[in-house]
Amino acid sequence: MIEIKEYEEKYAEEISTIVLSNMYEINIKDHGKEVIDKLAKLFTTEEIIKSFPKRKKTYIAVEDGQVVGTASIDRYKGDSTGNKYILLTVFVKIGNHNKGIGKKLIKEIEKYAVDNGAKEILVFSSIYGCEFYKKLGFDYYNNDKSLNEDKEYTLVKYYN
Repeated sequence: MIEIKEYEEKYAEEISTIVLSNMYEINIKDHGKEVIDKLAKLFTTEEIIKSFPKRKKTYIAVEDGQVVGTASIDRYKGDSTGNKYILLTVFVKIGNHNKGIGKKLIKEIEKYAVDNGAKEILVFSSIYGCEFYKKLGFDYYNNDKSLNEDKEYTLVKYYN
């Protein structure tokens, strides 16, 4: 049984392990080692302890006492309306992919954002993750199906 909980510092090491293993086993195929090495510095246990509390909300998925996924959301920088949010750090333990954990995390994040005034949520998605977000109702921002300079798609989901 998967339980969704709010982030606490005690989960930082497990989150770091999940994020880094995904980056080095999956995302590296889209971005290359040089980019992943640079990004990986942002997801050490120490960096997570410093940065995650500054985000609007971070959830973790727990199964049998083990963290098996994480997802964060924050307000989109530069948005003057306060209605635009951005998904950050959505990762599921590699052995637990395709089990609905990411979907549960996103649903919880969406509920939080909508309850706090979100009219749209953006996500910068790797090539690997794009279909996952599309299945959850996200679509290409401005119908632009091209990759940005970071080799990511920009997707969005609108809310009434």
